[in-house]
Amino acid sequence: MKKEDSKILEKLGKDAGFKVPDNYFNDFNSKLMESLPEVKLTEEEKPTLWVKVRPFIYMAAMFVGVWLMMNIFSIGNNATSNQREAKNKTSITHKDNNSKEVNDYNNTIMTYEDSVNTNLEKVNPIAK
Repeated sequence: MKKEDSKILEKLGKDAGFKVPDNYFNDFNSKLMESLPEVKLTEEEKPTLWVKVRPFIYMAAMFVGVWLMMNIFSIGNNATSNQREAKNKTSITHKDNNSKEVNDYNNTIMTYEDSVNTNLEKVNPIAK
């Protein structure tokens, strides 16, 4: 195999076949700089007040949203406890007065409580 390699080298020679013109790399940098387009530098624009304040406004809006959501869910929990208290009071008054008005009032409250509880279960299944 070495004999074959030596025969190939004898036929082709050790020259790579590529040649660089004389003084090509001496003038390369200046020719390259001449061929590049001229760059126009612009002043950097200063950010406006809105761009500076925007992240803080977004963060404040996020905290307000979280606060409102917590209040909504705590109001829902308070409403169910208030309804339980109202139900206990109406059952006491129902024992005292057996009138048609008290029965209608109790039925209305129980219907309202059932609808609120089912709506709360849909929104927050933990609030049973």
